[in-house]
Amino acid sequence: MALIKCVIILFFISALQIQAQTALTGSVIDKKTGQPLRAVNVMVLGTTRGSSTDKSGRFSISNLPVGQYALRASRIGYKQETIENIIVRSDAVTVIQFKLTESALEADPIVILAGKIAQRLDKAPVHISVINSLEIARRNPADIKQILQTVPGVHFVGDQINIRGSTGFTFGAGNKVLLLLDGVPVYAADTGAFNWDMLPPEDIEQIEVLKGAGSTLWGSSALGGVVNVITRDPDPDGILRCSWSGGYYDKPYYKDWQWTDSPRHYTREDISYSRRFSRFGVQLSAGRLNTTGYSQLGEALKINATAKLNYRFPGGASIIIYGAFSRVHRGYFVQWKGPNDPYEVDESNLANRATVHQLNMYAKLNVPFSAKFALQFRASLVRSLMGNQFGQGVQFDPAYGQGLEIQATWIPRPAHTITGGLQFQMDRGSTEFFGSHRGYLIGPYLQDEWEIRKNIRLTAGLRYDRYQLEGGLAEDLFSPRLGLNWELGTRSIFRASAGSGFRAATIIERFLELSVMNFNIVANPELRAERSWAFDMGFKHYFSSNWHVDVSVFDNEYFDLIEAHLNLIRGQIQFRNIDRARIRGMELSSGISRDYRFFSRPFMSSLEFGLTIMDHEDLQWNEPLTYRPNKLFNVNTALESGAFRFEADYRYASKIDKVKVYPINRRVPMHFVDIRFQARWNSVTFLCGINNLLQYNYAPMESNLQAMRTYTIGLKGSW
Repeated sequence: MALIKCVIILFFISALQIQAQTALTGSVIDKKTGQPLRAVNVMVLGTTRGSSTDKSGRFSISNLPVGQYALRASRIGYKQETIENIIVRSDAVTVIQFKLTESALEADPIVILAGKIAQRLDKAPVHISVINSLEIARRNPADIKQILQTVPGVHFVGDQINIRGSTGFTFGAGNKVLLLLDGVPVYAADTGAFNWDMLPPEDIEQIEVLKGAGSTLWGSSALGGVVNVITRDPDPDGILRCSWSGGYYDKPYYKDWQWTDSPRHYTREDISYSRRFSRFGVQLSAGRLNTTGYSQLGEALKINATAKLNYRFPGGASIIIYGAFSRVHRGYFVQWKGPNDPYEVDESNLANRATVHQLNMYAKLNVPFSAKFALQFRASLVRSLMGNQFGQGVQFDPAYGQGLEIQATWIPRPAHTITGGLQFQMDRGSTEFFGSHRGYLIGPYLQDEWEIRKNIRLTAGLRYDRYQLEGGLAEDLFSPRLGLNWELGTRSIFRASAGSGFRAATIIERFLELSVMNFNIVANPELRAERSWAFDMGFKHYFSSNWHVDVSVFDNEYFDLIEAHLNLIRGQIQFRNIDRARIRGMELSSGISRDYRFFSRPFMSSLEFGLTIMDHEDLQWNEPLTYRPNKLFNVNTALESGAFRFEADYRYASKIDKVKVYPINRRVPMHFVDIRFQARWNSVTFLCGINNLLQYNYAPMESNLQAMRTYTIGLKGSW
């Protein structure tokens, strides 16, 4: 700890010693209206320097050496613009102006997941999907999970996310996808579970979804993909956001399924305030969701609060401190009472309730020592506490996940961007169900992005991780990656990548011993870390600035894949390694928008769709993997005119071939249709919609029906 304190002190001293000297200044305006645009990100390409516009649309960037640069401006809802051949002279101020054009589709936003640095999506060698804050607001979601449901290649089984079939369903333990909050891991230290209620949807600026292994830069759990939730930065003007939303569940499809006369509904309230005071910025938020659920044990009360503070030093260094607290008290619907009573549970299960507290905290210190070299230091904590699980009357002890990381970004030459660092993670948890255990992981990593030519980029990286279970298993894991991004002219991009991923088994997967629902969960202390190789080739073509198509083929090879093994005769569940498995397929996505006039009234329409076709196989037993569909399809269409917007979604998942508990139960594909309408008046937006419009009955896992038709309404305002 003394060493860490010394490093922090040195960073602060270095940050304060850097002398500020404005080299670039300018403004950003809306090309159509001429109005200044605030909160626009402005980056100096080929350096670590950047800034954002204030309420007057102005920005300034300091400490740039004399030379020639290219500047890029980006903002959600607008097309990016790049100005090249900008000359910075000694003891002179260069003034420039950007004019941005509004756009319905954001084809190439700025992402972090590809290289742990900000870069345009079309420069990345890996496949990434992005959801921005405008899309999130239009969907009026109750939690983060609802936001991700329409991403191509993403499918949920219960609360577990599948990216191209990576996870399946493992009874809530051990996701094979890594969840990040502003680039910081936020899984529960003992179970590996995700808290989809950790922050209000209104707090989110952007969500990035990396498809395929990502352990070279992101470490453990990035086996089949990575989800990075990026929170909003403090607003330069100061803004107060308030939102209220609610939903009403319709009656079941069949009259015989109706189990109560009480109305089933939910409500959510959120409030946040964001403001930058010169160099200091603050964002605060609080939210509450109360639901009766659509089934027995569906009731829940969820409360969360977040705080984000940052400070910018004169020399360009900055510090960010973030905290998020959530408390969830809910019932757990494990399985239905019977096929004729799908929304009820057996009377013996009515005590299945739990209260979960989670605290996520991180601190980041960014120090740009020069325009070509920067360091970032990160410390983080995830504290989870679960109590009275499944009516056992047993209190869990808090589980702690503590992380430290130092990352360097170095641009030794204009053609090379080197990212390297060292990550340390300690996870511990204890309860009478699995004892007291600790696991340690330390991982150095290094990646170089080499611009061989202006249109060809080669990425090479390697990571080594040492995982040590206290008093037990030790594992050495290597995660290499190689990627290519090749711009074929001005409208086409070819990308290819080969990378490795891994995930160390969680404490609960190795040591849990518990009786639930007539099943005995048996410990497996010898469970090995699961590993993967992900191969992906993709081609993206821009027919115009408003129409693009992206196609990928992928082959994901898994080794020692961890799956739940059920012995129905003995009534036992145990997590075991599958020697080898494979998931391969193709993905096609496209987006198109069009502006036109009808009876002198301007309209804007858009259409986006994604199709994923997969073949998955347990190569040890030559059979399909469980809880994975073979085909996923989603389409979104929207029509907007002035203050009014109408949207419709269709989501399809093919019938799941193989399940664990009740293999003889009838299974059907998923067909969900959602519609939404919104109207804006000044700073207030009204939203309404219908989810599962066709009242379709779908169970992604045995004896668990998804929600019936749901009527939603919402009111959002910002001042």
